Amino acid sequence: MRCTLLIATSLLLFSGLRAQETSEMTVEVVINADHGWPTRILVHGKSHLPEAWLGISLYPYGVLDPITGGRHSHVTLKKGEFSQEISVDQPLLGGSFEFAIWGKKVDKVDCTLDYCYWCKVNGYHFEDLIVYKSGLLNKMEGY
Repeated sequence: MRCTLLIATSLLLFSGLRAQETSEMTVEVVINADHGWPTRILVHGKSHLPEAWLGISLYPYGVLDPITGGRHSHVTLKKGEFSQEISVDQPLLGGSFEFAIWGKKVDKVDCTLDYCYWCKVNGYHFEDLIVYKSGLLNKMEGY
């Protein structure tokens, strides 16, 4: 009985520690009730890392090349909860979005890729994808 109790207590303790070592993210698209189009994107989450990055990619309707045609930005995250609000402007209606929590930022001088578009344009790229969310910014009809 004592051995079983010790194992159960150890498992609960390990589960509690493991829960603190995860990152999470939710994405909400806010729709205008009058016309049915999205107006805002709300991103909420939690990072378990001392430093991480929230990558934000927004794609206007009809973009053919997501790398050069998207709007890309990022926010540095500290350990704990975070929240971001993004306005959806006219060109984004009918488009899409991607959000990602990244665990590592690689400077251009440390990049080992043969050709890295992101390092060439920005001087860095991200690695170690932790959480990823994507979706569409379409009109909601009949809700």
